[in-house]
This record gives sequence, C-alpha cells and structure tokens, in this order.
Amino acid sequence: MNIAALLFDMDGVVIDSHADVTNFWLEMAAKYGVHLTADDFARHIYGCPMRHTLDVCFPMLDAAQHAAAHAYHIDYEINLTYTPIPGILPLLESLRQRGVPTALVTGGEAHKVQTVLTQLDLHAAFRTTVNSGEIPRGKPHPDGYLLAAERLGIAPDRCLVFEDAVNGVQSALAAGAHCVGVDSWGNGPALLPLGIYSLIPDFSAVRLVGAALHLDGSHILSLDVPAN
Repeated sequence: MNIAALLFDMDGVVIDSHADVTNFWLEMAAKYGVHLTADDFARHIYGCPMRHTLDVCFPMLDAAQHAAAHAYHIDYEINLTYTPIPGILPLLESLRQRGVPTALVTGGEAHKVQTVLTQLDLHAAFRTTVNSGEIPRGKPHPDGYLLAAERLGIAPDRCLVFEDAVNGVQSALAAGAHCVGVDSWGNGPALLPLGIYSLIPDFSAVRLVGAALHLDGSHILSLDVPAN
C-alpha cells in the first residue's frame, strides 16, 4: 500500500457530533410526523448532505418548508460547540509539521466546515477541504474523495481515508482509496464487512513516527512523505 495523502471525514472522525446530528433529525421527524428508522439514519442521514435527507426522508415538504428547514439547520450547526475526537488534534498537527498532504471531505455544508475549523483552530491543518456544496453527488458516491485527490494532485489509490459511517466508507472505496474505519459511536461492526483496512476506536493510539503511520500495535503503514 503506497500511501501519500490522508483524507478525513468530519462528523464522527474529526468531531464528536453523532448525538447532535441524531438529535436534529429526530426533532425534524417529530415536527413533521415522520418515523425515521435505523436504516434511514444509516443510509440517508449519517454522512449524507442535508438536501439528500430532506428529499428522501421528508418528501412532503414544500419549497417554503424546505427553505425553512435548511435555514434552521444552518442556525443549529453554527451555534453548536464542537468537541474533537480523542487524538485527532495532535495527529493533524504532526501531519502538518511533517508535510503530509491532508484533506477534509464532508457531507456537511461550507458554514459547518468553517465553524469547525475556526472553533478547533484547524484552518492550517488541511491542504484542501471538500463540502457538499462543491460536488454533484454526496456519499456514498465517490465524488468528494475524487475531488480531494485531484486537488492534492495524488492518485486516489495512494490516499488513505478515515471514515465512521457506511456511506463514507463506500464513498472512499468507490473512489479507489484505502479506508480505515473509526468506531467513534459504535458503528464499527457495520464497517468491518465493507472492506476497510482496519478499525480504530479513535486517534488516541495513532502516531506518525518518521515516515510510518502507526494505527495500533499491529497496523503500521509506510507513507510516501517529504524528506526531513
């Protein structure tokens, strides 16, 4: 595996926002009398752009209601306080210092990306970011990861992606990248059958040692990184 870049999802990988996402859509479901199943959350909410969730799970909304829901979603997200996944901040700093190309690829919108980067002081952590407004199709389609790889100038099969949701893993693999699952909210068993390289609980044990990325005690990857 010849890895030259690391790509990160945002929700559940950089920030611990699973409960926030879940609570927002449960609130929306209660407001409009919609029953959301576990399958709805797995296939149409976690890792998906808001426009997809509204179209699929709330098809009864008219244009005005759709616009109001979107406006409320923006207000909800920009007023949250975001908590980083354990270990992610020191890892991103070590990657920045070492010159490893990185990207943030999310189904979230630009306002949320900017809010998270500002709150966690991560504007210098990623060489590029891709949000849902920049691609025609969200996860599980590969568009986001393909665009990130293109912007970095690195072939997708030389990219290692960190993802926490089924849609995200499918997106990364469809792009031709390699993928590590992040079991930050108990979704690990659903990720294992998809073809991920390994599964980590968070980034507490992940270390960059020279040109080697230590995921845990048994998974160590060599990185094609700039010489010191």
